[in-house]
Amino acid sequence: MGIYYQSFTPFGQRGIRLAAGDSSRALREWHQGVLILETPEAGAIEGVGDIIKKVAESSGKGEDEIKKLIDEKQDELSGLVSEEGAAYIVARELGVNLLKATNRRLKVKNLIPGLRSVDLMARVVRVFEPREWSRGDKSGKVASVILGDDTGTIRLSLWNDEVKTVLTGAFVEGDTIKVSGGHVKMDNRGQPDLRLGRGSIEKVEDKSIELPMPDQISATSASQRRDIKDFKEGDYGECMAGLVQIFKRSRPFYEVCPQCGNRVAEKEGKYECQEHGQVEPDYRMVLSGVIDDGTANMRVVFFGETAEKVLGKSVKELRDDLSKGKNQEEIYEKCQSVGKDFMFKGRIKRNDLSGNLEMVANEVSDFDVKAEIRRLLEQVKN
Repeated sequence: MGIYYQSFTPFGQRGIRLAAGDSSRALREWHQGVLILETPEAGAIEGVGDIIKKVAESSGKGEDEIKKLIDEKQDELSGLVSEEGAAYIVARELGVNLLKATNRRLKVKNLIPGLRSVDLMARVVRVFEPREWSRGDKSGKVASVILGDDTGTIRLSLWNDEVKTVLTGAFVEGDTIKVSGGHVKMDNRGQPDLRLGRGSIEKVEDKSIELPMPDQISATSASQRRDIKDFKEGDYGECMAGLVQIFKRSRPFYEVCPQCGNRVAEKEGKYECQEHGQVEPDYRMVLSGVIDDGTANMRVVFFGETAEKVLGKSVKELRDDLSKGKNQEEIYEKCQSVGKDFMFKGRIKRNDLSGNLEMVANEVSDFDVKAEIRRLLEQVKN
């Protein structure tokens, strides 16, 4: 279990994130911002009695004295920690290390928006050319790097001075890199986006590190065709389905930063990006609907160009129509995509409100009958 957190109060935690992984590890206790982890197979001590004996042996104090210190620690913390948790805290305060070092490095599949202090070892799958941005008298560069391991891929966004690592060829496709102290944000398509911030990135020359090569990562992370009924949370897949409904939104677009594409907040009529300050926003379309392939149906969310393709209008055309007082009901009713079959490709996630699975579509393409026939014939041959 990889465990990362944002901040702690003296007697509680805020923004804690647990990324499911190795079930043999268990979160024990926290104290003053310190998380105590146990990994049984790594030699952690089980049970308060064993802890007391180990601390007594290592510290030179008697077992009764250790037990008293544990009781006092529980009283000090108003009973907010268990006896075992208090025992670990006492051990640490006496300079006794009960736990062997644990590897807190996460896998790509465990990276979710909101995580901080992220350590990741990954393979460079693809490096994109930097592009320039400008706002008023300010300008800079941004570059994207696709990283991957045996669990999937994630985009690493590099900004301004960070872009030098790409321009100088510090790493290329196929290199192994280590990200330390990064954080994960949600991009404008609802996908995790790794950022450095105050963290760092370095090339790793250790040949003993086992990671798949870029072509293997691309193959394993590629979308897989399946029925809607077979989709599972976390899948990146594709399905052939009919778009049976578009939900009407009172405002089918939102403001984004023209530099990084992140959503911006309105304050007293002005728009502010967390990273780039006050900006004149761009607009990004958002739609949602229902798809059905005969095995099940699923809610799907479309952003940006994908939403524009589904609606058959650009976000500029849509805003112009609405500003001219065009009836919104009419706009949705004239959507030519409803009732048609498409190939939908995207990430499967669980809706926080309904608890149901939904697809965040990255790509929507017209259904090609001839290509589908060729695919089916190839399946029969194989």
